[in-house]
Amino acid sequence: MDRKPTPRSSWQSPTPAGTAIIIFIVLALLRILVFRPELDRASAAMESATVRYVIDGDTLDLSDGRRVRLLGIDAPEMGFDGKTSEPFSQEATDWLRERVEGRLVQLRVDSPKLDRYQRTLAWIFDDQGRLVNRDMLLDGRARLLDSFGLPQDLEPSLREAEAEARVRQIGLWQPKSKKR
Repeated sequence: MDRKPTPRSSWQSPTPAGTAIIIFIVLALLRILVFRPELDRASAAMESATVRYVIDGDTLDLSDGRRVRLLGIDAPEMGFDGKTSEPFSQEATDWLRERVEGRLVQLRVDSPKLDRYQRTLAWIFDDQGRLVNRDMLLDGRARLLDSFGLPQDLEPSLREAEAEARVRQIGLWQPKSKKR
């Protein structure tokens, strides 16, 4: 009996590693083409402005007349209208004033764009490209405010900054015996 060899197909089943690579590539393409990376969205929403005046540790006025509330942080409140200032409010205000007042900054305005007081909600980048909101956390000048959610591209860095300030026990995170 003479048997003819069966023709081999040029297509072979991929190995498990090959399958994983194919799945990874497909998911990466979907992420880029369909869901858009946050950084692309962020760069489209960036705008320049000059800080006219710092109100407190998380609020400032721009030269174009807008009032801005820094996203993702909660700095101690200054005492207005007869209210007592919270501990470290002056330090937070002075820190922010020294960092951005009178300077050109970049704003990343996310959604929603305004809060209930009609303040623009934004992430602020200084003239060196550093995220001011994050640096406030890193220096212990504010607490992380995540109750409204945080952007995926910024969340790890913000959480790390607050954790580092806590570990170093600086600013708001000083031991009670050192607080005034």
